[in-house]
Amino acid sequence: MSNISFKIAVRAFLKSKWYNFLNIAGLAFSLSGFILVMLYIDNETSYDTWNKNIEHIYLVERELPGEASPYTPRKLSEEIKAQCPEVLESGRINTFLWEIPFYSESGMFLIKKWIGADYSIAKIFNIKPKGFNLDPTSITPTVLLSKQTAGVLFPNYPNVQNRTVNILSKSGNPMLISGIADDAPGNTNLTYDCIGFSKDISQGKDQSYANQIYQTYLLVKPGTDINLLTKKIDRIYKEGALTDTSVIARQAANLQSSSIYLDPLKNLHLKPHFGSNVNYQIVVSLVVLAIIILILACVNFTSLYISQAHKRSKEVGIKKVNGVIPARIIVQFLTEIFIQCFISMVLALGIVSILLPFFNELLRVNLSLADINIRIIGQIGFALIILTFLAGTYPALVMARFKPISVLRGTHFSSGKGFLWIRSSLTVFQFTFAMIFIITLLVINKQVHYMQTEDRGFSAKQVVYIDNLTIYNKPQDFKLIRERIKGIPGIKNVTVATNIPGGIMPKSNEFLIEANTVELNTIGVDYEYFETLNIQFKEGRAFSPEFKNDVANAVINETAARMMNVKSPLGKTLQACNVNYKIIGIIKDVKDYGYEQAVKPTIYVMNNACTMSKTQIMFSAHSAQIPAILSLLKSQWSDINKFDGENFNYHFLDELYGKLFIKQQQLQSVLFYFSVLAILIASLGLFSSAAYSMNLRIKEIGIRKVLGATKQNLVISLNKPFIYMILIANFLAWPISLLILNKWLQTFAYRIHLSVNPFLVALIISLCLVGITVFLQAIKAALINPVKSLRRE
Repeated sequence: MSNISFKIAVRAFLKSKWYNFLNIAGLAFSLSGFILVMLYIDNETSYDTWNKNIEHIYLVERELPGEASPYTPRKLSEEIKAQCPEVLESGRINTFLWEIPFYSESGMFLIKKWIGADYSIAKIFNIKPKGFNLDPTSITPTVLLSKQTAGVLFPNYPNVQNRTVNILSKSGNPMLISGIADDAPGNTNLTYDCIGFSKDISQGKDQSYANQIYQTYLLVKPGTDINLLTKKIDRIYKEGALTDTSVIARQAANLQSSSIYLDPLKNLHLKPHFGSNVNYQIVVSLVVLAIIILILACVNFTSLYISQAHKRSKEVGIKKVNGVIPARIIVQFLTEIFIQCFISMVLALGIVSILLPFFNELLRVNLSLADINIRIIGQIGFALIILTFLAGTYPALVMARFKPISVLRGTHFSSGKGFLWIRSSLTVFQFTFAMIFIITLLVINKQVHYMQTEDRGFSAKQVVYIDNLTIYNKPQDFKLIRERIKGIPGIKNVTVATNIPGGIMPKSNEFLIEANTVELNTIGVDYEYFETLNIQFKEGRAFSPEFKNDVANAVINETAARMMNVKSPLGKTLQACNVNYKIIGIIKDVKDYGYEQAVKPTIYVMNNACTMSKTQIMFSAHSAQIPAILSLLKSQWSDINKFDGENFNYHFLDELYGKLFIKQQQLQSVLFYFSVLAILIASLGLFSSAAYSMNLRIKEIGIRKVLGATKQNLVISLNKPFIYMILIANFLAWPISLLILNKWLQTFAYRIHLSVNPFLVALIISLCLVGITVFLQAIKAALINPVKSLRRE
């Protein structure tokens, strides 16, 4: 660009500074959204990519009828290593399910994730301790702390080798620490506060194929046929189940009905075979939203630029008269647009630095501008070039096509209505996507509100659960604890169970009833379980100390009752784990694990021979008295529960259950902000389209006023085309929104029914935007003195 052209460009920029400011600001906000999304996607897709073996690591999973499980038996890992030469390493992980306090002379750290692993896991996941090497042949376990854990327990010791921590209390259960594990150089699927390596983590534990509690990871040779390996491991698994003498016939049949699946490590964070893929849905949604926002910004940039084209038409006409070829004019305007896009990019980085803390809190990540790597810089640079061409090509071509005679006479724009249909199409395009955003947001809001307010079958409000390691499998074991806790004023009900709503999934077992076999989720409970959670009964009654035989009885939910194919399950006897249970009650279904999966057939028993240990203590209380209750409990806990005495940690059940909705709430929040951005961009586009239209019709307005048209008639006439555009945009958005929302709602077992309301609300919002954006310009145009508008004629 020559010096003269540069000066002309600067003067033209300043002459339309408010339009250019809107252009740059709209593009900057769109680019900031794009950069935030790129940072997030780079973070989400980086899990274990630092591991050179990521393409060759697999988690062994089991596919069961209707579900999947990442847990396998102890023997499977050894059999795979022995019979599959294409497997270089095979290792197991077992995760402790409770929070454990570790004490040192410097402080306490609550271990939320303590895992045990075979030494081979260290090789698979490239885990290395600081200052020494692991010895896979050692029979002595090696216990490593994470850097964060060590920093709290031993803040004054860079080397923690052979130091001791006390588990559960300050004075007891000592454990020797071997050292600190180096932090992974990037995001990883294997996170822990403490990890213990041993030659065989299953030593001394149940060796049966029915005891499936281990996660088995494989490191396979490059070039291995995974499908063939999967079939081989499936055969090994089924043969092992059949030859295991400790597995009874029904269990063997159930094991045979499952099949092996090898889930790649690279898929475990975003698209796991077992578990939720909401992370992947959010990533895809953000990518789509970011692309749409950028396209809308480009369209808006183009519209605003063209709406101001008449101010530079004489400049272009003079250049053409002086022999400047169209190509040079195109290059000049593309250069100017590139500079504006670059300024927008710089502003976008500033906006990102301001919004990052809020974005991190919203999506529960820890991103910073320092995370911008070469790949993201390349993506930003590529986006800048694409933006320049998408936003600038059409305006540059429009400018280059100006006819010198027309523009110098001032008649080019009076006959320039040929561009109007293109601008109208761009406005319709912008508002179509803006309406899709609004409709989708309204429906997501409604679904999230439904999940938060719909009857769940239980009440989590005013219910507190306490972290506890003491086992209370028998009612008499918990009797004294219940009496002590209930002695505190304000507490209504107290119970203990194996599982709580929103917590660890219960174990399932096969039950025999009248020659029929049914698989039921099994939850061990104590007295006052149903009263604590305010669970309603459809038939029968709850467990009560007044009935001495209730220890041998059971309560089932509605889904279990339907599955049994028994006319009246109440009073019938079920058999499992060599125990007979008489059904004394049927409760209404409890959505204890959210709305995305259907309620499972469930049985509640006091004699929990078939399930885990009862450790989850819960109590319900009057809300106003809860702070005083917790304070009193903390002071008395060492006397109430001597085993956990120094470790009084509590949680509110509604907060735990609310975590089931976090990802959907994140999606809701992200869509809200993108919707606001889309509406703002679409409104800017509508504003520029209206400005351009008013400028084309300025002489028409003058003539109509001379012929007697009223201001009201002129305003209505000027608004009509934009109302038609908005109506078209809405009718295009409705079927697209319907398809998207139907697919999204299908991911929920319990969901709202789509109604016409969100579509009508979106229509009303869009018409209001027309009123705000166009109406004022129409009034301004209608008030122009016809003498001024017709002067050039």
